[in-house]
Amino acid sequence: MFLAAVDKVAPLISVFINWGFMMALLFNLVSFSDERRRAHSPLWICLIITLSYVSTAFVERYSHAYLYWFFADIGTVLLIAFIYTSIHKIVAYYYCLCGLTFNGILHYLMYIDLHLKGNLEPWWLWSVYSFGINFMDLMMILVLIINKDFLGLCRIGRFLKASLAPKKVGDNG
Repeated sequence: MFLAAVDKVAPLISVFINWGFMMALLFNLVSFSDERRRAHSPLWICLIITLSYVSTAFVERYSHAYLYWFFADIGTVLLIAFIYTSIHKIVAYYYCLCGLTFNGILHYLMYIDLHLKGNLEPWWLWSVYSFGINFMDLMMILVLIINKDFLGLCRIGRFLKASLAPKKVGDNG
């Protein structure tokens, strides 16, 4: 029953997510023409993610689809990180790397659960997977359009970096 409902809804959600990434790409293509926005545009991140998602959209739920999606997400993270080594890092960079990494981890956990452990009964991991993947995808679409730190992830990252940095001798802070 549960799997039958998932099999009907999952393709529709996938189409909606791909449409969202394509609309974000279209928005970034148009806004890239503005000289003032060009330096902080997430166009290249958006292009890479859109191509990745569109290329994996036609993967049916065959036996190792989760492993394929895991490698696609990790490959996308590595490609974005490689391209942005010398480019100014923007908010969308951090959000998308976090989102794709989280998605990749969830894909890998589902692969382990279904194929290595042979579990076929729904449990809390499946719910975390369903909500987590969709939340991260929507978060990435939103950040690719607005390019703002709307969840405070960059602020938290700066705080952790400052608090975990080694203190200088004589520094009372």
